[in-house]
Amino acid sequence: MPRSVPPFSTFIAACWGSKMPIEKHEIKVSTTGGDASATGSTVLALPLCELVAVYCDFHATAPASTDTTISSPGNPAALTLLTITNSATDGWYYPTVQKDNNAGAAITGDYAQPVIHGNLSISLAGSNALTDALVATVYVRT
Repeated sequence: MPRSVPPFSTFIAACWGSKMPIEKHEIKVSTTGGDASATGSTVLALPLCELVAVYCDFHATAPASTDTTISSPGNPAALTLLTITNSATDGWYYPTVQKDNNAGAAITGDYAQPVIHGNLSISLAGSNALTDALVATVYVRT
């Protein structure tokens, strides 16, 4: 007699529980200033969550001198999540942070998704003055 198998969604919920939902947010950063020295930043308010992935879509005329910093201004502490230096190339990024053992020492090769403490900040420097110099699509697990 064949046995009943629960649906796959039940299995996923049992394994990941409330960590399952992933939200998608779009953040646009415009810059002001001179060529190759323009700056800009945008802050997105988020609930306490984990950063899963970021897709960076740079303006077609953003220069290769563009520096991008994604951080969580944080409470209790600020955390830089991703730094892209001298690049305006579109692409996917999967930021992680190194785990620590019980003594506070880094565990070689063991990483986790970073926790965002309520806000996500994206800053640009070294760009041209552009509207939507960067459109970042951010995926977070709530």
